[in-house]
Order: sequence, then structure tokens, then C-alpha cells
Amino acid sequence: MSQRRGRWTLVLVGLVALVAAGCAGGGSPSETDGVATGDGDVVTIRMEDNRFERETVRIGVGDTIRFDNVGVVPHNALDVDGAWSTGEAAGGDRNDVMQPGESLDITFDEPGSYLYYCSLHAPADGSAGMAGRLIVGDDEVAAGAGSDAADAVEWTGVTRLVPEDHPTIQNAVDAADPGDLVLVGPAPQTDEHRAEDGRYVYRETVEITTPSLTLRGTDRNEVIVDAEHVRDNAIATFGADGVVVENLTARNATGNGIYWTSVRGYRGSYLTAVNNGIYGIYAFDSTDGVFEHSYASGSADAGFYIGQCDPCDGVIRDSIAEWNGLGYSGTNASDVILVGSTWRHNVAGIVPNTLDSQRFPPHGNVTIVGNLIHDNDNRDAPSVGGIWPSHGAGVLIAGGHDSLVERNRIVNHTAHGVAISPNLSRNFWMSGGNVVRDNVIEGSGYSDVTISGPAMPDNCVGDNALSRTQPRGLQTIAGCGAGATAGAHAGPGDPDRGPLGLPFRTSLGPTLASVGLVAEVGLDRIPDVDHRILPHPPDQPQMPDGADAPVVPAVDVAANLDLDLAAYGVPALPDDVEVGRRGVVSVVGVPVGMGGLSTLYAVLGWIVPFGLLTVWAAMVVVDVVRREDLTPGAAAARVTGALVVPFVGTAVTLLVGRSSFPTWVRWSVVVGGSVVSVVLLGGAVVIGGVL
Repeated sequence: MSQRRGRWTLVLVGLVALVAAGCAGGGSPSETDGVATGDGDVVTIRMEDNRFERETVRIGVGDTIRFDNVGVVPHNALDVDGAWSTGEAAGGDRNDVMQPGESLDITFDEPGSYLYYCSLHAPADGSAGMAGRLIVGDDEVAAGAGSDAADAVEWTGVTRLVPEDHPTIQNAVDAADPGDLVLVGPAPQTDEHRAEDGRYVYRETVEITTPSLTLRGTDRNEVIVDAEHVRDNAIATFGADGVVVENLTARNATGNGIYWTSVRGYRGSYLTAVNNGIYGIYAFDSTDGVFEHSYASGSADAGFYIGQCDPCDGVIRDSIAEWNGLGYSGTNASDVILVGSTWRHNVAGIVPNTLDSQRFPPHGNVTIVGNLIHDNDNRDAPSVGGIWPSHGAGVLIAGGHDSLVERNRIVNHTAHGVAISPNLSRNFWMSGGNVVRDNVIEGSGYSDVTISGPAMPDNCVGDNALSRTQPRGLQTIAGCGAGATAGAHAGPGDPDRGPLGLPFRTSLGPTLASVGLVAEVGLDRIPDVDHRILPHPPDQPQMPDGADAPVVPAVDVAANLDLDLAAYGVPALPDDVEVGRRGVVSVVGVPVGMGGLSTLYAVLGWIVPFGLLTVWAAMVVVDVVRREDLTPGAAAARVTGALVVPFVGTAVTLLVGRSSFPTWVRWSVVVGGSVVSVVLLGGAVVIGGVL
């Protein structure tokens, strides 16, 4: 069975769970593919995560573009020349955004060629990042913006000073050549630069399109770029390879704190990102980079994010993420290393995941080694709805393959210390080949290690210090052999491993419980925490040598990184962390008490079917005992046939052939019971907005 299947696969899985699993964006009317006739056709442009699905679309005069946000974060579309925007078309401001799941129609009655962009994920000239071209009528495509400058790979020796030589950071960046250093001191102590909290800040968004530039603060805690909760990004690099941002703070963006997109070579060192609306420190569609010695808090989606890259050749080391939705999110990001960092007090800790809203699904070959991961079940941290189903997990591998979780200390999580699970996007993605080994895991409310079904083969759990797993005894029934390898640079992974893994190594109970968390989102039952008002952290460590440190553009980052993973052992437990979470009662794998909807979905989808199976099996046994016409051999065959294939065999045995029970009784119990179960679960799914 291939890993990738349509949305209806999950529905089928649910029905199979009800019937036979006892072993353990709609279209639009007149929609075209991007070449329309001028007869009032509707052409959909899907806004995926940080990219428009089609970069060039041609329509006829009088046709309609339907912008459809199928991603997991807000987007918009703005014409570079100011002729239109999705925000204005919706009756709002030019920069207003569309939330995930929203769509908007704009009809174009005049011919023209429009270069458009998303203000959160591209520069205002549409030259890089999330940008596209719309051609209405017979206009020709205009030449795209670009630069003739050669990329520098070394420092030019030129330093551009802010505020001494340039009044703003953007002014210095615009004046810089590839390879220059933009060195930023604290903002002038004037009323113009004074923020509400009394700090002196640069009130701007910095957009970098010059390659091999180094943007450096002289003081990490005093050089502050403040987007004031009105600008999309604090610092954003678009399509410029080799850019370094270091030793400064970025805060209060409606979107992202510090951001690279569509680059090769990036480095973020000694950065602080605070109270940004989506991501703190963020690389998208980018390869060969490192985030190091950095801190992120108050991000409603994730403190650190690497997404849509295969291979990413990305590293996060010696960093701290706290009070975010997720400490780390890595959508469709493969060959990433997270090492020697602290992930604490987030809604969930480390969550590599697979979604169809980005390219390169599924994710795989992530290495998570030597991290301190604790208390990631924080209901007082901000979060967007899409991440709530991961609440209470230290590490959650969602729909991915061949990742390694090794030598981490994972403490105090309401749900799971480590969970390996499937993930539903437009397709249903299962996990396989993941290795959980040599970790210390304690203080988990539900399970220290969970493998949620259905799953692909080769997930293994071995030599961890832990108390309980789900299913029980994973270190025995799914142990890691001497040859178990996974993670970044362990060799190509296998995203399609063939048949499903053995069902007794997985449990559907936690899968259905997580569906209950999805329902909590649909019913708006998750905490509403304003990321803008969270307290700021204390001062963070400065970059050694500060302004005088060597200037090294981000070229061949992975090759030049001195990283010895074998040197990282299990981190010590801090003195101020007390181990202990109240245990969650589990009934045949169902976590009772993790939340009303989680318990409801797991009961309806897991316990109720087994209750039906028990009743049916009992009826078969009673029937055999009653019937004097059956020989011992026939009676044994009838019981065996009913139980060898649970649910199906039992139901067929009761419904077909003679029985001591009246026909109406058998059909009422078997068919009627099944219908009632499906209706109850289906009704809960619909009411909860899961499908």
C-alpha cells in the first residue's frame, strides 16, 4: 500500500476501524487550468505555504481569478503597481490577509500584465519569494526584475554603519554591495525611536535582496528591529544567497521575525525573536543553512521553522525556543539536524510534519540529538489552530520517515514524550522507518513513546529509559536492531515502504484522540492567547567579539560546520525542573481525561467497535452452545471462522446461515449496531469540523 492516498483513504481507514481493524478544496464552476477565454471563466490560483501554485496565469478579459488559501498560514496578493489587492477586493486595507481556508474572487475587466506578490513572503517589487504573474488578454509578459551583480563569497572589507552613515537599516542595505557588512548600533535615543516599553528601536521592515550580505548588530539586546505589530516581517531575505543576520533582536511582526526564502546559504547567529505573529526565526525553500545560539518566544506558529526543502542541509544548534505554539516546525523539510538545544514551555516541542500545501512531501531523515525537551504542554502559550492537535507532545513525527530521535532528555508532557503518527492533509501520510533510541523520557501523562496507527513498517523503539509506551511493550515488540539507522546523512530514506506495519505495534486510540483535538479547533475550544502581550525574555548572550567578529558570508555552510553529533550525550536535568505529570488513565489505548472531545472520539472510534465485537462474539458462542444440530467439529469451525477475522468473520457468521437467534435480532445487533456507531462517529466528525 503506497503511503500517499487521497483524503478518502482516512475515511476508509475509519470505516475499517469500525468493521475490520480488530487486530490491534473543492472545485469551482467553470474553473480552468489557467488559460481562460474571456467568457466569465473562473481560474483558481492556490496560495500554498509561501508560494502561488502557478507562477504565470493567463486569462481573458472579463474572467475571474479565485485566490484560494490552501496553506496553513495567512497570505495575500498585491499588484506591484498598486492596481489591486485581495485586501482591497475584500473591502479592507491593501495589506489585509486571507486566513487559511478562505477564498476570494477578483474579476479583471481590463487587459494588462500584473506582477503580484504576498506581502508576508516576498519583497514589494515581486522579484523573489511568493510572487506571480497574471496576464489578462493578449498582453505580453513583462521582463522580471533582477540583478547583474555577481555573488560575493568573501567580505569586501566595506562596512556600512547605522545610524552613523545611514539613518535606517534599510537605507544601508539598499546601498550595500554583495559581500558588504551592514553594522547596526543601538537606535538613537530620540522620541522617534522610543517604543511603548521605553526601548529605543528601529521602526521598520528590513528587506534584503543583495547576496552575501552580513547584517550585524553591535549589541544583541539593544539593537532592536520592531515591526510594531503592523508590519508583516521584521527582517526578510528574498532570493539572496549567502546572507547572514546576527547579534540583534527582531520583534512584533504580524508575520515573521527573521526570515529567509528561496536561497542557498543562510546563517542566523545570536538572534532573538520575540512576539512575532507566525514564526520567529524562519527559512523556507532554502538550503545549506544554520540557526545557532539563538532564542525565539511568543510565536503563534513556531519559534524556529525550516520548510519545503529536500535536502535542506539545515542545522539548529545551541538555541532556545519557549512560549511558542511549536518550538520547531519542519513542514516537508528533510535532512535537518536539531542538536544541543532547549525546547520548553511551548504548546508542543519538536514537530517535523508533512503537508500537501508545500512541495516535497513527505518529510524525512530528521536528526534530533542531545536536546533538552521539557514541559511542552503550555496552554498559556499562543497557538494557531492547525498546531493544536500536537498539544502536549515533546517530539511528534507526523507523517514522516527515517528520522532519528536519540540521546535527548524528554520530560513532563501531558500527552506523549515522543509520538510517531500519521498526518492528514489533502492526502493521508503515514510514518515509517523512524528510530527512537537511547533517550531518557519521564513525566509523561499518557505515554513516554507512542506509535499511532496506521503506520508503515520499521518504526523502532530501543534502549530508552522510560516507564510506559503505547501500545504496551514497544521496546520488546518493536525494538531497534543493531542495524537500525535513520536521520540526516544516514543515506536515502524510503517514503514508500510498501505494506502497512504490523498492527500490534501501533494503536488507533491515540490517533482518534488527536482527531478530537482537531474537533476542538473546529469548535473554537482552544485557548485564545494574544502573542503580542507575552513578557519579553531577559538579556541573551552576546556574540563573541561583537562588532569585531570576522565577517563570513553564508557560503558552503554545511560543509564548513564543525559538528560532531557523537559528542552530544543526554543533557542533564536543570535544578529548577521537577519531574512529574499527573498520569492519564488509559482504557485499551484510549487516553481518558486528556480532554472531552479526545476521549469522545477515541471511545466512538475505538472502544465502541470493540464493544460491538464482544457482543457479536458472545452471540456466536451462545448460538453454538444452543444448537444441538452441530457436530463438535462444525461448532469449532463456526467459532474459529468467526474469530479468525474479527468483525467481518463474526458478522458474517451471525448473518449467514441458520442460528438460534431470530433474524431480526441478528440484523438489529450487527447491522443496526454498526449503523448507529458510524452515525455517532460521523456526526461527531461533522459537528467538530474535522472533515
